[in-house]
Amino acid sequence: WITHPHPDAYWDAYNPTAAQYASLSIPILTITGSHDGDQPGALEHYRRYMQQAAAEGRARHYLIIGPWDHSGTRTPNAQFGGLTLGPASLLDLQKLHLEWYAWTMQGGPKPEFLRKPVAWYVMYADRWRYADTLEAVTGGTLALHLDSGGNANDVLASGTLGAAPGSGRADRYRYDPHDVSTADLEATVDTESLVDQRMTYALGGRQLVYHSAPFDRDTEISGFFRLSAWIAIDQADTDFAATLWEIREDGSAIELSFDVLRARYRESLREPKLIKTRDPLRYDFQHFPFVSQELKKGSRLRLVIGPLNSIYSEKNYNSGGAVERESLADAHPVTVTLWHDHDHPSTLYVPLGAAASAGEPTAPASAFSKP
Repeated sequence: WITHPHPDAYWDAYNPTAAQYASLSIPILTITGSHDGDQPGALEHYRRYMQQAAAEGRARHYLIIGPWDHSGTRTPNAQFGGLTLGPASLLDLQKLHLEWYAWTMQGGPKPEFLRKPVAWYVMYADRWRYADTLEAVTGGTLALHLDSGGNANDVLASGTLGAAPGSGRADRYRYDPHDVSTADLEATVDTESLVDQRMTYALGGRQLVYHSAPFDRDTEISGFFRLSAWIAIDQADTDFAATLWEIREDGSAIELSFDVLRARYRESLREPKLIKTRDPLRYDFQHFPFVSQELKKGSRLRLVIGPLNSIYSEKNYNSGGAVERESLADAHPVTVTLWHDHDHPSTLYVPLGAAASAGEPTAPASAFSKP
């Protein structure tokens, strides 16, 4: 596995071909969660099937995205990762499984919960919503442009996410793979926590931070964030991590979504190309997991961009070599410069939940287990 760091024939052999997807004509129930580590794979297979299958097959593919981590996709829990959710989050999945098989294999009635092909739960609104397609979950996009008046490299001296394109000076941070100063702290942080901000504060000066203005009303965020950032590096390669948070009026935080990108895969995940210029290039972060959450009035969005320097991740030593065979002896410090001016508009795209239609169906109370 380590010697196949990107999609190639080795990995392709593990997955259905387009023809095999097209040949499947069975009822499919895909269940994942907003914070399920296996969500990317579940949704990739969902998308490929919906692209390749015949209309009859697509009509029998149902998708549920709940407010769960991976274990919650089997046994939902209203408390996980430091979050506490409402009673509607406790979908009785055992009951739903029995109803699904009774419908698909025994000629029983269709499960009442499956009102439409796609069901998703809006965290902190404590309600399930429905759509005909995954794309229809998102009703629009809010473009927030990165900007700063100086070097936005600290939570308490951050840049901004605003409606107008950026015009300030470029921001930068320096990442040295030799730096393991936060390793001991990281080892004490609960890896499942979605509310712990200690690492974000500890990395001040070694990452970039941007905050939006407070939202003037409760706002549903549903779908996939995207980030387009103009970045220059002075080495052949490095790894980036982009994390999004809701920061509430009392200063508490909830991690919403994250994405990582190795510079050599800027153009393609299948064909690595080392960086041979120090000019800014556009990096598109397009693999944020799905999230659905009602941001509360007065909350801000926080975007953190920094190196992927973690005790839980493969370390990129920035040299451009075969990372799996390298060590600290190969390490090169890198200076990362993020541009946000008229010619280099770095922008965060926020997915807004679709407006509720008249008579939009809601999940029946009988579908839920008792609190």
